[in-house]
Amino acid sequence: MVASLAMYPFEPLRSFTDSLWNAIRQHLGWGPLSLEWAVSAPEVWRHPDLLLAQTCGWPLVNQLLDEVAVIGTFDYDVPGADGGRYQAVLIGRFSSTFEELRGCPGAVVATNSTESLSGWISLQSAWGGPPPAVVETGSHLESVRAVAEGRADVASIDAVTWALISSLEPQLVSELTVVGSGPPVPCLPIVVPLRHIAHVDALRAAFTAAISDPSAADACAQLRIRRFVPLDLADYLPLLSLLRSP
Repeated sequence: MVASLAMYPFEPLRSFTDSLWNAIRQHLGWGPLSLEWAVSAPEVWRHPDLLLAQTCGWPLVNQLLDEVAVIGTFDYDVPGADGGRYQAVLIGRFSSTFEELRGCPGAVVATNSTESLSGWISLQSAWGGPPPAVVETGSHLESVRAVAEGRADVASIDAVTWALISSLEPQLVSELTVVGSGPPVPCLPIVVPLRHIAHVDALRAAFTAAISDPSAADACAQLRIRRFVPLDLADYLPLLSLLRSP
């Protein structure tokens, strides 16, 4: 059986994610002894032995709609986040504003993936359509580097990722600034394959209890997690309208 909470896979934070899972498993009373780190997204989302995984909102509604059930999400202690919702952070260099960048026909946008809610769908919603030039970087961290190094002018970054990078690599972000934000969206969903739908209530209870457990307090603080918010697939379906927004 496989469990993955690896959408924020920064090496310095893995031990804290492992500690959180240990608390979740203790309250659940069963489940894999450790998290899966070797198999990453998106492959892990369809792992034949998957119990649960953290995924991205856009693949959830665009690819996994008929394959998984949603347990919920984390409420993150980062700027602009509240109640399990947040906004992508649009970043640029200090010399530019988002209005200037959006009005520039030669502006280059860095995106981690065109399947990313925060890195691409939220960006298009804020931009008003597809940007003129795009470089695909493979990760939010590489998109930040692309803007910092002048290979791109703007990037849309997951709000939690931006907070973590700002803490872990302050030098990298020292000449960058937040120039705008994407629309409010639910934070990253935690899902189970439909074959495990009977365990949804037990998993929600275990996640809720673990985050309130003093043994997980340090892990939650390091991961910026305030609490667990039960959500359903229906809470993510409005994301499909973002590309139709003016």
